[in-house]
Amino acid sequence: MRLLAWNIRQGGGSRLARIAAALEQHAADILVLSEYRGGEASRRLRAALEILGYRHQTALAPPAGRSGVLIAARCSFRDHGAVGGCLPEPYRMIGAVFPAFRLVGIYMPNLLAKIPYWEELIKTMRESGAPALAVGDFNTCRPYLDEEGAIDRTAFYMDRIAEIGFCDLWSRRNPELREYSWFSTRGNGFRIDHAFLSDALAAQAGPIRYSHEERLAGLSDHSPLILDLPI
Repeated sequence: MRLLAWNIRQGGGSRLARIAAALEQHAADILVLSEYRGGEASRRLRAALEILGYRHQTALAPPAGRSGVLIAARCSFRDHGAVGGCLPEPYRMIGAVFPAFRLVGIYMPNLLAKIPYWEELIKTMRESGAPALAVGDFNTCRPYLDEEGAIDRTAFYMDRIAEIGFCDLWSRRNPELREYSWFSTRGNGFRIDHAFLSDALAAQAGPIRYSHEERLAGLSDHSPLILDLPI
């Protein structure tokens, strides 16, 4: 089973057809798309995904000008809705329960605004009691490892989620590699798109990689993260 997580930048806009073509090429079974937007953009995106076979979809509609997460799959799942009951923007973190694992789709805000989302995610994952993973755009990176400098003041949450038994799978597989999933307008690289898996699920997981072709072609300012699960 292949999972693809991708920040599609401002809902996709005029790039939707090219985004859909890229998704078709990767042939993932589950999609976690962040910077999902409501209105006409969401209707076009969801219709395009349904044509590709992603008939099972869930999202909380963001208000105008805001962005959230869409989970879409070829297989059925149980919609869990918002993760946590008191987040300022609940459409940024939603859950879905598949037969073999629980999934949380993420689009965290910037800077210190992400702190309540990290706190709620760690609480949720600690209580999950089953194989689980959280994937998406965390807007979080470790200094001098996932970024060239030391800008992010919330990187310690990546250690906290590890302490409860969830690993950053890409980092575990590539401890010496430096690779970035997003670049600022100044050309600074950051790895802010992640997949955190419970240790039992991580032990069974297949390859994980970033696909940079889409970012370099201008489909988004983020590279998709692709993960294979033996399920």
